[in-house]
Amino acid sequence: MKNRVDQLKVLGIESVSFGGPHVIMGYPVLGKGHVGVVLNALYNGKIVALKARRTDADRDTMSHEAAMLEIANGVNVGPKIFEFTKDFIVMEKLEGPYFGEWARNFSGKKEDFLKNVREILWKAYKLDKTGVDHGELNQVRRHIIIHEEKPRLIDFESASTDRRVQNVTSTIQSMFINHRFSQIMSKWFAQPNRKELIGYLRDYKENMNESNFIKILRLLGLA
Repeated sequence: MKNRVDQLKVLGIESVSFGGPHVIMGYPVLGKGHVGVVLNALYNGKIVALKARRTDADRDTMSHEAAMLEIANGVNVGPKIFEFTKDFIVMEKLEGPYFGEWARNFSGKKEDFLKNVREILWKAYKLDKTGVDHGELNQVRRHIIIHEEKPRLIDFESASTDRRVQNVTSTIQSMFINHRFSQIMSKWFAQPNRKELIGYLRDYKENMNESNFIKILRLLGLA
């Protein structure tokens, strides 16, 4: 415990507090995963998100996740990372509904819905180009937050550069091929031809260039 308190002091964390949409051991938190728990914190006078490594995590440091997040930040994807230590990551606090909740409840203009979906796919494409595979975008509803009316990818604890990237393909499969979520999307999209979409995804997997990506956007009516 003393070691962790010392790390917080080195990071410049002034205070930590509970609060958020998730609950762990009876306490509300911003987020929870297999590796860490996300808490509110005061850092250099501003509210941030503090990800703390769980004592039962399957890794002994947060350095890998921090490295993946730094690469993602290079193409303006993910919450901005400020600092990290062995057991903590200090990053931008993102507030808003998860994408799944936002999509289910959205009642605004169609163009605004399509704009955010288009932005999500572009972020997935940018991440593909970095060589970082997010690892959990097959569950897109819980790994994107609509922060200040714009989508932001979150939770990079499963991210890796050691496997083939599939951010675009996973995101599209989750949105348009997964039966439950595609029903939500069908309120705003004409359902694409499934066989044609799978063919375009196959072409993109073989050659992840912008031309093949744009073909997918055109089929979805997002180009």
